[in-house]
Amino acid sequence: MTKSNVSRSSRVKVGGKNSVEPCACCGIAPDPRGRPLSITFEQPDVIYQIHPALLETWGGDPFLAVKNVGFFLRVILPVKLDGGFAIDFGTWLEIDNEDFRAAWQTWNFPEYKDLEIEGYVANQIAPFDRFPHEMVKVTVREPEQVPYLTSSEDEVFAKLLTDTWPHAKVLAPYADLLKSEPPLEG
Repeated sequence: MTKSNVSRSSRVKVGGKNSVEPCACCGIAPDPRGRPLSITFEQPDVIYQIHPALLETWGGDPFLAVKNVGFFLRVILPVKLDGGFAIDFGTWLEIDNEDFRAAWQTWNFPEYKDLEIEGYVANQIAPFDRFPHEMVKVTVREPEQVPYLTSSEDEVFAKLLTDTWPHAKVLAPYADLLKSEPPLEG
């Protein structure tokens, strides 16, 4: 994981003190409204493996095409955690050009709600072991959001989507991003 590749997405007002006390083991406070925490991978990992002089891209978030590499769509990987936590990883899905075109053409239209695409997760997400190169399926939950990873025949991804994970272990790599208390000024 490259620090420049990860940021915290915010769905709540910024500022003020948390209304929920931080967890004693990890120092992170769950959302008082029960909404998932959000971590966003800014680009597919393959971008960082290509010399900048050779990198040719089209688009940006949520659609990205990388010349001689592939087509990518922003998706959400939801993970259930213990202790009142959940996290949505904003990751990228590598998809074929026909699905890329279909997503692009329906994105702002009523047909988007029926979008289902298969592809491969394009980011390694800590603390999970390296993901297998296995097909996953994304579907639209809310027309105002990017698609969610919803299923896979692969055992690793099926477990990731259905099991509840220890929040301290899953959130540890992102602790600095997720802590909401402002630094004390000296």
